[in-house]
Amino acid sequence: MDVNQLRLEAGNPEKPGSDYETSNFLNTCEEELKQLVKRNNRWIAEGGIPGTANAKKFDFYFSNLQKISSLLLEFQDYPGGWVIGEDPQKLETGIQEREQKINRVIDYIKDANVTILAIDTPALIEKKGKYHVQINKTEIIKEILLKAYIEDLSEQPKLLIFAPVKCENYLKKANNIQQIEQSICSQYKELIDILKNPDFSNISAVITPVQTVGNVLFSYIREIEENGKVTPKFVYEKTNNFELMPVNAEQPLRYILQFALKFYIDQNCLSLDEDLKVAMNQFAAGCNLDGGFVISNGDTNSG
Repeated sequence: MDVNQLRLEAGNPEKPGSDYETSNFLNTCEEELKQLVKRNNRWIAEGGIPGTANAKKFDFYFSNLQKISSLLLEFQDYPGGWVIGEDPQKLETGIQEREQKINRVIDYIKDANVTILAIDTPALIEKKGKYHVQINKTEIIKEILLKAYIEDLSEQPKLLIFAPVKCENYLKKANNIQQIEQSICSQYKELIDILKNPDFSNISAVITPVQTVGNVLFSYIREIEENGKVTPKFVYEKTNNFELMPVNAEQPLRYILQFALKFYIDQNCLSLDEDLKVAMNQFAAGCNLDGGFVISNGDTNSG
């Protein structure tokens, strides 16, 4: 079976209307991304996709064209504000609410087989990572991940995907590709080292850079000082190609399917048509293991 025979459809067949809700939401997001590269009088790209106010669950139906056999993929998204939190000087009720939301995120990770950690690449790299902790919230993210992994007693295999985004400007040259890898290994060293402990032998990690829109490149950081506080403004410039052209956006999905095939199909936990297994395996084989895509802990190909 050829990979071209695979279908990835939005929605859960057992939930009428979920296909429309998911497709409509994703189409809206795509249109907002297109606005970033749209031809106008400005070469500076501003804005982006607005953050969501509520947690959202997305189902995708992965099957062959005949739909003889299928695999349901469930993605759980949560608002970044749940992790960023409020000013600690605010009322205790606000702090309690934040703790409840963080606990929900921890539960999401405990229930998930795969966790995708999006990383703002310019914040990671520029000015020697001066704004990395502030933008990527590394300390709270580390605490949440470790708490989830420690509390999860299932011992089921899990995959952590480090996904550097907004990295178009850094993937033009080989040395910059290595710079992304080295920066992640350095800035997330404590987390990666902890996960290499035998107590976390069920957890693998991989780095998969994604060029989010393709034709918008990081340019520089403008530091704005007000009331004694410096706020960074990351400035991006468009290329002369005004099309949305993401690169390697499918790589996380390839790793997810490779992970599922190895740890679940081999253990007979998934009942799939043999042709679908072969096609999925061919698609998963497209995981890019060079040029910045490296296994940082464990191996999604080994049991």
